[in-house]
Amino acid sequence: MESILPRHISASTSRFAAFTFDVRFPFIINQLKSTNVLSHRQQAEIDDLVYEIGSGVVPHLEDLFYPGDRAYWETFLDAHTGKRYADIPFYEAEAYIYYRIIRIVDYKRSGLDPFYNLKADSLRHHRQFVETVARKHMQHPPVFEAAHFTSLLQAALWGNSADLSQLETNDALVDPALRNNLLIDDSPVLYELLTSAPAREVDFIADNAGLELFSDLLLIDYLLNTGQVSRVNLHLKAYPTFVSDATVRDLIGHLEIMRSFRSGPLSQFADRLESHRQSHRIRLLDHPFWNSPCYFTELPPAIKQSFSDGSVLVFKGDANYRRLFEDREWRYTTPLDNMLDYLGHPCFSIRTLKSEIVLGLHESQINSLVNTDKDWLTNGKYGLIMGNR
Repeated sequence: MESILPRHISASTSRFAAFTFDVRFPFIINQLKSTNVLSHRQQAEIDDLVYEIGSGVVPHLEDLFYPGDRAYWETFLDAHTGKRYADIPFYEAEAYIYYRIIRIVDYKRSGLDPFYNLKADSLRHHRQFVETVARKHMQHPPVFEAAHFTSLLQAALWGNSADLSQLETNDALVDPALRNNLLIDDSPVLYELLTSAPAREVDFIADNAGLELFSDLLLIDYLLNTGQVSRVNLHLKAYPTFVSDATVRDLIGHLEIMRSFRSGPLSQFADRLESHRQSHRIRLLDHPFWNSPCYFTELPPAIKQSFSDGSVLVFKGDANYRRLFEDREWRYTTPLDNMLDYLGHPCFSIRTLKSEIVLGLHESQINSLVNTDKDWLTNGKYGLIMGNR
């Protein structure tokens, strides 16, 4: 990171962050209330939270924390208690609001994932598509080659456009007409890296459930079935957040949904993934840090030490990209150089743009985007596959 850092993005300076607090969160919370059975107390606490986001300040709540993540949230509250949400870093505020929702529904005791049906339905509603894709996938020979790897990598990228926390979901994975430019494409770099040292491990930090997780699993299965990597450590959220972020429960539920379609190729795909899991070639890992308000410059030793020597890190999605760069107001032309060296591993980000942060672009790209699409930073129609080359 640079010695003099830009300020964090916040709703006091970001149009999209302000829109999130004014429009997106009230919509998401109203949707949550209409799709879940909540007690009167939970309804009242949810309503208080909506008011607090719009007109109040961050309160200090002593009994807020789960034991495993107390340190993250105590640090957050020490820094931001008494401040308006618009005046604190945008990512940190979002993470805190979702944490409050999970505590209100008492997720760890009740087991209520207030977003589960939305995530599952995003897979169920595309049954014909996932069946067709699975059939083609299961017919492909277990040979690692550039063209097919790149097609799966791009499917994983455009799957990221289907984000349920956005008011307008963008099914670019299903409909290629919804895809625009790939602004940065380091897929050849990732292909060369994987072929240069076969049988290395990949640590895959997931983002959304639904179609995105399905497309991620296609890529992961291909890497394992061809023998190109020895194991994929799939890092998932410890509990629900950001509406559609994937948990271990989501992944297992998605396998059950695939089998419920009674499609031979789709069931075979689900069974092969389960075989990878049983043989520990896929490890499902969760950690409360992934739900925390912290940036990846603050990765705890437990996670860093879990990365094997030579592991390649793959970060999916917009929020993970924001955390890689501390969600600051970087110039869009900021060169990457050694900014991600703090991770100590080769690192790739696969993301469609859904927030006002991006690095590594050329001035000519920016000028063209500004002139052709005023919402290019946030509408999910532009993507990048970016490595710390």
